Amino acid sequence: MKQYLLIGFIFFSFHLITSQEKKKDTVKLEEVIITATKSKRQLSNVTVPVTLIKQKDIKQGAALSLQSVLGEYTGLEISTTAVGAGIQLQGLESDYTLIMIDGQPVVGRLNGTLDLSRLSVENIAQIEVINGPSSVLYGSEALAGVINIITKKPKKGFNLSIGTKISSFDTYNVSSTTSFSKNKFQANLSTNYYTTQGYNIASTEEGYSLSSEYYGKTVSPHYNQSYNSNIKYKLNNKIDLGLGLRFFKEDQNYQFLESNLNPIHGVGSVSDWNISPTINYKINKKLKTSAKFYFTNYNSSTDEFRQDNSLFKGTFYTEKYANLEIKNDYNLTSKTTLTLGLGYAQEGVATSNLIDNDLHTANNKYSFLQYVADYNKKFNLVLGVRFDKHDAYENQFNPKASFLYRFTPNFILKGSIGRGFKKPTFKQLYYNYFSNAIGLNVFGTMYVQEGLQHLLDADEIATNIETGEPVIYDLYYEIIDRNGKIEPESSIGKNLGFKYTAIPNTVVDVNFFRNDLKNLIEFNPIALKTNGWYAYSSENVSRVLSQGATVDIKTYLSNKIKISLGYQYLEVKDKDVLDKLDGEGIYAQNPETLSSYRVNKKDYGGLLYRSKHTANFKFIAQDFYKGFDGNFRIIYKGRSGYKDVNNNEILDVDEEYTKPYSLVNASISKKLFNKKLRIQVGIDNVFDFTYVTADYTIASLPGRTYFTTINYKF
Repeated sequence: MKQYLLIGFIFFSFHLITSQEKKKDTVKLEEVIITATKSKRQLSNVTVPVTLIKQKDIKQGAALSLQSVLGEYTGLEISTTAVGAGIQLQGLESDYTLIMIDGQPVVGRLNGTLDLSRLSVENIAQIEVINGPSSVLYGSEALAGVINIITKKPKKGFNLSIGTKISSFDTYNVSSTTSFSKNKFQANLSTNYYTTQGYNIASTEEGYSLSSEYYGKTVSPHYNQSYNSNIKYKLNNKIDLGLGLRFFKEDQNYQFLESNLNPIHGVGSVSDWNISPTINYKINKKLKTSAKFYFTNYNSSTDEFRQDNSLFKGTFYTEKYANLEIKNDYNLTSKTTLTLGLGYAQEGVATSNLIDNDLHTANNKYSFLQYVADYNKKFNLVLGVRFDKHDAYENQFNPKASFLYRFTPNFILKGSIGRGFKKPTFKQLYYNYFSNAIGLNVFGTMYVQEGLQHLLDADEIATNIETGEPVIYDLYYEIIDRNGKIEPESSIGKNLGFKYTAIPNTVVDVNFFRNDLKNLIEFNPIALKTNGWYAYSSENVSRVLSQGATVDIKTYLSNKIKISLGYQYLEVKDKDVLDKLDGEGIYAQNPETLSSYRVNKKDYGGLLYRSKHTANFKFIAQDFYKGFDGNFRIIYKGRSGYKDVNNNEILDVDEEYTKPYSLVNASISKKLFNKKLRIQVGIDNVFDFTYVTADYTIASLPGRTYFTTINYKF
């Protein structure tokens, strides 16, 4: 399906050339974002790479969940795992990107993945994506960047809208938004209910069908409900009060075959709620201060049963997070602002796989300082620094500098360099896990001494034949020497890009990036067990580089028709592997001749589940004929590595990659009754593409999906 992208690109290039000879009304919008500096700022003055997704963009695609929206934008790649759909920014895993709602973090990551399908899109005003390290303002988890979901604000008077979506696989969604605004008071409430019977993937192209080979569905039946509310009250000309509330609950039913091929059925539930009161105080014309408190509680649990209804396995996960932050903004001059922030956060986790069932807590005190200067119409500068003092790891110091320079009104250059970090997880610190299937143990570093002693007391640690001593590796003693602490993972991120607007009605955005990560945490052996397996714990070992470029081109054929084209080139590689390829070498075996050969450095494909080439093409027409809107979108994914087939622990042969593919989505909508009623019909994955093989399945591609949406504004 590359031909669709080629046709789009040819048409697009032709328009760029011919449009220089045509005179049209220039389309110019001054969007405002918050996330880049923690204060309102025009997008045209932002010094870091930003992707802005507006409410109308979300409606055009009729997406039901956040991953469906994000997956159609340049540089935002969805990574699907057994615990949900995460997001990759600049090629880095989902646990390196902070997800927020109205500036407050969303918790509940399982194995590092925060399932984006939990987040409804019905109450979203816009989504702001900051690419590159953002720990200078947001601390841990913002190493790759930040995604901030800004919810809708009430309009004047009373407003009510309801909507529903019906789609394939017995999937239904019902939502409503109610708002009221009068004088000093504003309030809104949005509700959303979603249910699906799930689906089985059957691929006619590959000749495989998961529905016949496996017990249970590829995606199991589940339903969820969510409620979001924001209340604001203007006490006087200086003081504003606010209160945010959110609740989410999901129930799941699923089936699978355990290792002995016995059928298991399970039930699971997820709940997530939070509360966030705020106060803003404008002390005088130069100084304003704000204080916000945030508390959230996430719970998930599963119970799995055998056919005789006896309990096979039960698990639970609880996460609590509380944060108090005070931010002060002082206008040094009319063109410069100094921001000082102070905060305290406490996090806690309890789960069935930690040392015990108790809640393990940690505390973090932090401060940040930011200097924003708009020296003149040509030059903008942002400098920042943040300091974190945490219970479980060494103090963190994260600086960042970024700039924007207008060489001409049509050519803008921007660049940034900053440090990001990601703290060790509770799993890496307090894990206590034993595999019944293969007999290995995994211990968190804070539990490693006690855990290994239990194995020694049970005579489960192997003995060195020559010395008669237990086989304990150096890593164990290194962990003891540092009192179980692990260094946070860290990165130095660089971005350099430009915006070009000399072609009429066209914007070209280009960004080059590189991230150098170190101290990545992995599980490695600390001792050899008598059964031949190992006991493991965590250490800082890996170094990774992520580099590439993104190109976004948007052009307006008229004030009603827009075309956009996006492309990302990406490389994500292990630096230790690169050093080994340059040095002692890595070898593979020819499957036909069985002879060994040295792997060429250019054949090293980098880390798993990354596409070197991704692209998107969108044709969007608004009100093109008597209230009709339409869109046509193509999403291209280049091949990505998924498995090491020749056992040399790197990607280096074609058999280790998926095939590239394209998805085509389209819809058309009509406004009726003075634009109060909107009806939309569409097809996602028009050509019914699925990816199912004996070795690998993309579970997020169920095939062709038909849908209808109906929305009414009272």
